[in-house]
Amino acid sequence: MAIVGLYIYAYLVASVPTAFLIGKLVRGIDIREYGSGNLGGSNIAQQAGKRWLLPLGIFDILIKGASPVLIGHYILGLDQNSLALLLAPTLAVVGHNWSVFMRFQGGRGIAVIAGVLMALSPLLIGAFLLVFMVGWLITRSSGIWVLLALTALPLWALLAGQPASVSWFCVGILILVILKRLLSNGGPMPQGLPLRQVLLNRLLKDRDVDDRAEWINRVPAATSSG
Repeated sequence: MAIVGLYIYAYLVASVPTAFLIGKLVRGIDIREYGSGNLGGSNIAQQAGKRWLLPLGIFDILIKGASPVLIGHYILGLDQNSLALLLAPTLAVVGHNWSVFMRFQGGRGIAVIAGVLMALSPLLIGAFLLVFMVGWLITRSSGIWVLLALTALPLWALLAGQPASVSWFCVGILILVILKRLLSNGGPMPQGLPLRQVLLNRLLKDRDVDDRAEWINRVPAATSSG
């Protein structure tokens, strides 16, 4: 029963819509209707200010991401590389991306994944950050490099001699992130773009349209007209 409790905790705590709550408390808005519509750090920085990334990051990285791993390992005594434990952080990513409190809308899970990797393996979080930061410094584009950094994780795990369960966990979270990007949070499709192009933009650029400025500066129609 304790392990079932861990799984319920992992999903529910990760379902807490941190970005949505900050948007409501700071600006009185539903950030799903502004900018990217994403319930995550990049949209909060755009809509409420970068200073709110610190409390958002602390909760999403440490509480949502790291705590299920730490509780499972240090309190319940589960092997850190066991499938029984790794299911908990997997459910945390699911909870963040498809929150039960937000009608199964949510973020992309990157901050949660960072917290999970930090608790699981310093090597994996280091490899993830290395690939992402080098790529971002060269191109100044985060969407594709987050995806590439996640794609490289299963290989890093194998090269580091991690158990197969860790590699499969890395494959699993990559699939969850790709699925979330493709499905987004629903809403109307952009006018004038074929579905194929929208899905490609979502996968590689993490947005529906080519123009980043147009995407992050979106506002509800009533606001823009009023």
